[in-house]
Amino acid sequence: MRFLLCLALLGAAAAQLPDPAAGSRTFLYQLQMGVKSWVEGGTVFKSNGMGFNSAMSTGASFVKTDICRIKHPVAKAHESAILGIACKAAFVGLYEDKPRCGAFLCDLINTLEGDKPLEFFEAFLAATTDDTAFQVIKDHIFNPVMEWNCDCTLDVLDTFMGCKSNMGEAKILTVNMASLAGIDTNAPFQEGKGFNEFWSEFIDTTIPWGSIRTVVDRFVQNVCNNDNRGDKCYSYFFDTVTKLYQWYMKSTGLKPAGRSSASRKYDSSCTTFNMQVMSTGGFTDIKEALVNKMCVDDCSGLYQDTLFGCCTANMIQDNELTDGLQNLAQELKDLVVDTFGYSEEEADQMFSLYMGYATEALGMLKNPTCDNGVSYDMIPCGGSANTRDGEEGEMSPCAALKGKKKKKCERENADQSGSGEEGGSPCDGLKGKKKRKCMEAQEGDSGENPCAGLKGKKKRKCMEANAEMA
Repeated sequence: MRFLLCLALLGAAAAQLPDPAAGSRTFLYQLQMGVKSWVEGGTVFKSNGMGFNSAMSTGASFVKTDICRIKHPVAKAHESAILGIACKAAFVGLYEDKPRCGAFLCDLINTLEGDKPLEFFEAFLAATTDDTAFQVIKDHIFNPVMEWNCDCTLDVLDTFMGCKSNMGEAKILTVNMASLAGIDTNAPFQEGKGFNEFWSEFIDTTIPWGSIRTVVDRFVQNVCNNDNRGDKCYSYFFDTVTKLYQWYMKSTGLKPAGRSSASRKYDSSCTTFNMQVMSTGGFTDIKEALVNKMCVDDCSGLYQDTLFGCCTANMIQDNELTDGLQNLAQELKDLVVDTFGYSEEEADQMFSLYMGYATEALGMLKNPTCDNGVSYDMIPCGGSANTRDGEEGEMSPCAALKGKKKKKCERENADQSGSGEEGGSPCDGLKGKKKRKCMEAQEGDSGENPCAGLKGKKKRKCMEANAEMA
């Protein structure tokens, strides 16, 4: 009897999630405790992290039973309650061509029901440093999702867009199925149309699929492209988020776990922001604070590498993406007004206001230049000046270089272009203070300003002397 009791206690202990491993005074520890409390609360998974809870398991079982028939040699020809007949056949075709794309929903449910979530929870709770925790997130979640995104997102979207006109066949859009799920089958916005008729029409023609397709296509292409080092751009953006987390920790005074991997060659003020403005200020206040920060010459190198790399430039210079986002926002605004009865004011708060902020921010980022001469290079990966509107520039011979080698290459090329082409400047390859000094020296050489190379009292005396001569 005691032996059985010991086994039961050991089993109960083994079924519990481990305690957080980070130091109890660190912010990572708070995050780990939050994750552990969420899992043990049983909102989605069982309290031990091993599979879905009972409610989620019921829904997942229904979806899996229906969707996973795509993989079955016989059942793949059967009707699908979720997809109907035509879309089921379309996804069977995609599965036969690209298995991980066509049966993604089945594979996702199988993954979440298996050991993968528990493996992630245990690895995250075992992390003792911020860097380790981010690496766990990258290895277990981010990279697998982004790899699937690059391989499958457009194929899945195109497959559904090709069969969506037949979604009326799906049993989930019938009154009986909707009633079982507790859905109102005669909502006011249906305006007298039957449940099946309204929602099949909504899916087929009301949703702005054209703009969605454009935005998704451009997003996938941009994040899945390689940067100048040969890494995927989504890795660059993940690293950017990691550094922003470190900056947030420093700005708020939260205790990091382990030594930060942030660069120490820049002054600490470069990575410290006024969080009071960021959290309570309006858009104009936040924009002004960020612009002032970005225009600090001594910090510009850090911001160039962290925020304004070629992957960022790819997105900012992609007019199809930016125009597509604006079109999508307008179409979604029209949709909620025309279909669901929202007022224009409510729709403006949902879409127009924030889209206006985004448009203004994107306009600034296309050519980030400060009044004090600080500027940032928004050069797409590969060094192409292609703006996606038909005008393509030359490839940069310095695109694959970094750091001092890249700056030296850019200066040499700037010198060559200045000596061999009309309008070239030997200062083109420089930045910040060095560029301003070079430009002042050039002005002095050309006779435009004989005081340009001077500073302080000498410059003022020179300017006074020239004023008297004039």
